[in-house]
Order: sequence, then structure tokens, then C-alpha cells
Amino acid sequence: MIRALVEFALNNRFVVLALAILVLGWGAISFHNLPVEAYPDIADNYATIITQWPGRAAEEVEQQVTIPIEIQMNGIPHLSHLRSESIFGLSFVLMIFDDASDNDWNRQKVMERMAQADLPQGLQPSMGTDWSTTGQIYWYVLKSTNPQIDVMDLRSIQDWTVVKELKSVPDIVDVSTFGGTTREYQVRVDPNKLVSYGLSIGQVEQQLANNNVNAGGNFVETGVQQMNVRTLGLFSHVKDIEQTVLTTKSGTPLRVKDIAEVSQGAKIRLGHEGRAIRREDGKIVDNDDVIFAQVMMRKGADSGPTLEKLHVKVEQLNHGVLPPGVTLERMIDRSDLLAFTLDTVLHNLGEGMVLVTIILFLFLLDTRAALIVSLTIPFALFFASILLDGPQIIPEDLQGKLAFGTCERFSDVVFNRLRKIPRRSRQLC
Repeated sequence: MIRALVEFALNNRFVVLALAILVLGWGAISFHNLPVEAYPDIADNYATIITQWPGRAAEEVEQQVTIPIEIQMNGIPHLSHLRSESIFGLSFVLMIFDDASDNDWNRQKVMERMAQADLPQGLQPSMGTDWSTTGQIYWYVLKSTNPQIDVMDLRSIQDWTVVKELKSVPDIVDVSTFGGTTREYQVRVDPNKLVSYGLSIGQVEQQLANNNVNAGGNFVETGVQQMNVRTLGLFSHVKDIEQTVLTTKSGTPLRVKDIAEVSQGAKIRLGHEGRAIRREDGKIVDNDDVIFAQVMMRKGADSGPTLEKLHVKVEQLNHGVLPPGVTLERMIDRSDLLAFTLDTVLHNLGEGMVLVTIILFLFLLDTRAALIVSLTIPFALFFASILLDGPQIIPEDLQGKLAFGTCERFSDVVFNRLRKIPRRSRQLC
């Protein structure tokens, strides 16, 4: 068998050379297109349900929110574990599914069951984003050298501009932001004036909510045209809130500014984010208040192409979208790890080829024979890349056997497939 194969190769050199060039080119293209993940995602398929109920004790949250959700979620196909946590004002339910399940299908079933949960009126549970613990692929800091933009302005830019742009990148499902202060309108009511006018905090809150809306009407005909009628009532300035009418006393309107002080301020902070940089000269640059964020990738997505598109979006943000003086500065990037991994593979492959060539030359004392044997290393790599990058050439049932492995060996699978071929066809083969 081996003698016949060698004779065929020697008698048909051009055919063998053409096949070698074809495998080399095809393998190089497949190796380049092959998705390389230096951080394999071994996390389970899971889904989370988060429900906020402000001001309620953990016992109430457990009894009226967490338990009804658990009752509905029990019995979902492929469900392996159901865990929950109830704290003050928050319910967290975690469902872990087996590896044979599809994550998108699992989330769809959870959404269907979640709508059937018997919860207190006004509560709206939400499902967590579809990312795993290995999906944190990009960390950055939003910096400003413009003296007119402070930390509060940076947080507004992050929440309303940067997050929206980054989530438009395919396979980016969430951007988690830390640090900074959130801008809000603050109405500081004077209790004495509130009592003197016979009002309550609830009435003030209700009037503010009723006046902070836009309203639409019908249309007015003007000749052959019609003009739509609408009124603008959304608050856009502090003065709009101050002029809001709460009630009328003896024909005199009572406004918000008569009983309260209205201003823009920072929301109560629940955390603080700082950053320290150690320069090469040993000097430490400490910034005790920064805007820091993590970019989350969809579970099961390929980090290489996702990072390439993310880098393009970051360049667009830094050169045209963000205000002058504001830049998005990278801290940690998964692409560095991917590059190091690929360099390590190529480096080890090159060293292996050189070492094998030297050893063969010392034993065979023939340069041509040593080179021919050492060339099997890259050809084996490229041939494996062709099979990995081109699963369409392998039947689906064989893909499952090769990908996950079973008690049945690959040779048995091939033998069973050959048994299905008619005897005459096997003889021709």
C-alpha cells in the first residue's frame, strides 16, 4: 500500500505538487478565517430575571416577587438549576440550563413564563442581557481635557451618547458604567410653606408628573392643507418646573417656585471610581473620580470580528462624535490577548519546524529528506484548519461526533456509513 502510494507520487509529480499547493493555499485562507478565541467560554447557558421593588423589605420581596417567579419558571425544558436572591428592594432569579439547550430558545421560554407570573400591580420584571462572565472584552475610561466639561457632563455624555453608539456594534449587548455623578432636577420643598397652603408631597409630585408631558390634538384646515395641533409640555429648563401651577387660591395660581427651590444637581452617589497611573519614572498620577465602563459581548459570539468593529466605532467617537477635548481611552482590550495567543502558536510552530529539521538532518545527514519531513508540520496544521473552517464538507452527524465525542469511535462512524452504501458501489470504491 505504501509502496504503491509512493510510486504514484513519484510518477505523478505535477499532480501531487498541484494538490500540495491547493492544500497550502486553502489551508492558509482557512487558518486566517478561523475564529481564534484565547478565552474559551465555558460558562453555562443561563438567564436572569431582575425585579426592582423600591422601599420593600427582603421578606416582602421574597414572598410576593421571587417565589411567584420561581413557581412559573419551574418545569422549563433543559432547566438544571434554579437559584434566587432577595434583598431590600430587589429580586434576582438565576436559571441555569444544560449544555444541550439553545440559549436563545431558553430566553424565549423564560419571557413567555415571566408574563404569566402573579406579581403586585405596577411591577415589571426584566431579563438580564445575554452575556457570560467571559464576555467582558473591552474596558475604557472617558476622559476630558476641556475645562468646561466636568464629571457630571462626562456621565451625561457616557449615558446618552457613548453607550448608544457602542451598543450599535454587532454582538455588543451591554455597556456597564461606573463612576461619575448623574444629573437630575431637584425640587427642594419647604415644609412650612407646604403646610400653610394645605398641600402634600403627593399632590406636588402628581402635578409635576401631569405637567411634564406633551399633548397632541387634531388638525386645523388651512385652505387645501391641514396643520397638526400639538402642545409641548416636557420640562427642558429649571424655569419650566418653577412655573408649574400646583393649585389656585382665590384666583391666584400657586406655583412650584412659591413653595420650593428648584435646581439642577447630582443624584445621590452609590459608588465611586478612581484610577491611578504609575509612569515609567515612578511618578503616580492619581485621578479620584473617573467614568469607567466595561463592554459586554453576546454569549457565543466571536470576539475577534467584534473587537475589530468596536475599534472602528471607537475611532469614530474620538474623531467626530464626542465633544472637543473628550476622548475614549482604552484600558484593557481582549485583542491584545488574541494577538499574543496567535503569535505564540506561530512562534512554537516555527521553532518546532526548525528543531525537527535539525534533528532529522543529524540522523539522516540529508537536507532534502529533513525538509520534506518537516514540511508535514505546516501541512498538518493547514489541513486541520480546512476541516475546522469548512464544516460544510463534513456531514452534520459526523460534525456532532467530532465536536462533542461519544462512546462510538470515529472509525465506527465511518464504517457504519460505508455499510449503508450498496455492495457494488463499495467494490467500485
